[in-house]
Amino acid sequence: MDRNRTSTVLFIGILICLPMLALYHFGVFPQAAQWIAERLPRYLVLPAKDIQISLPLQYSFYTLAAFSSAWLGLELPAVWHKYLYLFALSFLTCLLTPLLALNGVLFEPFSGVIASGFAGLLGIMLSDSSQTLSATETSTAMTEQEPVLPPAAPDKPSPEVTA
Repeated sequence: MDRNRTSTVLFIGILICLPMLALYHFGVFPQAAQWIAERLPRYLVLPAKDIQISLPLQYSFYTLAAFSSAWLGLELPAVWHKYLYLFALSFLTCLLTPLLALNGVLFEPFSGVIASGFAGLLGIMLSDSSQTLSATETSTAMTEQEPVLPPAAPDKPSPEVTA
């Protein structure tokens, strides 16, 4: 990955993570975690102790999801690979909630899904625009060249036809 793409990934990651952190501190995601905590015992047999949220786990997960989605959104070659990655990451993030709840840790998946989705989409948009720009520059360079004509055949005297 070249230096320009590294700075782009860092910019996208920071651009996504700062609003996510603000939403945590304003109480949006803790309320979502409380909502999940009320509904999980209906569907799972949880440990006897109360499940507790781990904020360092939440912060590190959505940060890692945002940076990896931005990076892969820029670097994967095919667009369908990029969307498949985002879908798989969202599915696995949602699957992590009941898995960690069985171990006594409350994990809300909404922040990770939102962070990876927005970062991945920004990465896809920026990678497509850079490919479009490079294709435009290539086609412009090709049209500016002088046309190359095939070499002309030397003039030969026509053979005389005798009958």
